[in-house]
Amino acid sequence: MPPPLPVPDPLFLPLPPGVLKALLTATFTLHLMAVNLAVGGTILLACHAMLGRSQDRELLRRLGPILPPALTFTITLGVAPLLFLQLLYGQFFYTASVLSAFPWLSVIFLLMGGYVLLYRFVGGGEKPRTFSGLLSALLLAGVGLMLVNVSTLSLRLDAWAAHAAASVHGLRMNHTDPTFWPRYLHMVASMVAVAGLFLAAWGAWRKVFFAQSAGLRWFIGATLSQLAWGPWLLLKQPAAVLDPLLAGTSGASLLLWGSLACGFLALFMAIPASQEGAQPKAVWPPLGLAGVSVLGMILLRDKIRDLALGAFGFQVQTLPHRTDWFSTGLFALSLAGLVALLVLLLRWANQSVQGEERP
Repeated sequence: MPPPLPVPDPLFLPLPPGVLKALLTATFTLHLMAVNLAVGGTILLACHAMLGRSQDRELLRRLGPILPPALTFTITLGVAPLLFLQLLYGQFFYTASVLSAFPWLSVIFLLMGGYVLLYRFVGGGEKPRTFSGLLSALLLAGVGLMLVNVSTLSLRLDAWAAHAAASVHGLRMNHTDPTFWPRYLHMVASMVAVAGLFLAAWGAWRKVFFAQSAGLRWFIGATLSQLAWGPWLLLKQPAAVLDPLLAGTSGASLLLWGSLACGFLALFMAIPASQEGAQPKAVWPPLGLAGVSVLGMILLRDKIRDLALGAFGFQVQTLPHRTDWFSTGLFALSLAGLVALLVLLLRWANQSVQGEERP
């Protein structure tokens, strides 16, 4: 017998569920791009700082100042998708966060520690504080681990009673879930891969071949590692999710195989673009294909959540709604202002870097 569903919020949704899901996907995509740049970029530059070559130090000098603002926008852009998640799936997400309360609350301290160390890392001058960079990357990756913990637990209603019995004070993580570790490793590899593409795109734009080649090599290595994490994550999905993914005709299946095709095509195109003598324009085709692949995976993630919760009888489309135009307009204005601020900040960062390059 399936466990009883948590009672949803008694208030009407301010917009139809389909519109809120579209907004959740759009805002989560913006948040994820900032995550990839901030956390993935910290991992990459910490590793380059550890190598200590002149070219590696130059990368840190020129790109390091971008990381703290990127982390700021990671946090800011994470607010909107969290609110949409609360509206649509709040009874699952918050139940999971209470069941795993202490790991969930540790996100605040991991984030603060990573933030402080990141400033110390990029502000090290000619002698970068490599240990601070590595520790910052570790703490920020730990934030992702806590998010994966709550996300996987929110889909396992059948495990809630045992989880609560094992730790009545919310100390236990959901590490026994079959999808926990492959999902986390898949996420970290994706962050590194996309950060590598950001680095390669910057190198192609600024005509710095070392950055172009290094970024593509990071992308190639991280994408190849998905040959291990991807099948592992796929095969550990519950039957209610795995069957539609392998059906070949469902929307989830088409998203899966289409995203994989674009990702591996981007991989094969990135290999020659990373070789000596490759032109900067060779970066753009794999970058575009990888972007399509990432967007497909984001949409697939949403499909998997609905399939997993649908197995317990929850259908997000059935939630009652009553359109609130005032709140909708206020949100639209706030989002437009945030995007405008992001554009201004990126232009300022680019002008600062150009100013440093002038003799």
